[in-house]
Amino acid sequence: MVNKKEIILALALTGYSICVLADSEALNNAATNLCDKSKMCVGQEMSANDEFPPEMKAMMLNMVEEICGQYMSIADLGDEHELIEPATECLNSMANQGCDALLNSDEETAACKRYSELAENY
Repeated sequence: MVNKKEIILALALTGYSICVLADSEALNNAATNLCDKSKMCVGQEMSANDEFPPEMKAMMLNMVEEICGQYMSIADLGDEHELIEPATECLNSMANQGCDALLNSDEETAACKRYSELAENY
């Protein structure tokens, strides 16, 4: 016979798992959004500047794909669930920047500084 404590524990664990999955989805969405924003910004930059030869454009697009890979590696936290929310906030804060800040700024957003500080512990 199943007792009430076992049922409560099972429900709590199920709720926790659903929460982590939902957070992971938000993190993956944030990484995808930032990747799309980066591609759009680089595309606009290249379209506005006729000085880029086709080889340079191909190299830039390749570089953006590598950067997108870095965003997705942030989104692949696995069991480090306590980093999911700060990582999501970091990626969203970057995606919310204008193209100039996103492409040219060396400054980390406050959310990314927080994520970096927390990630040092892992």
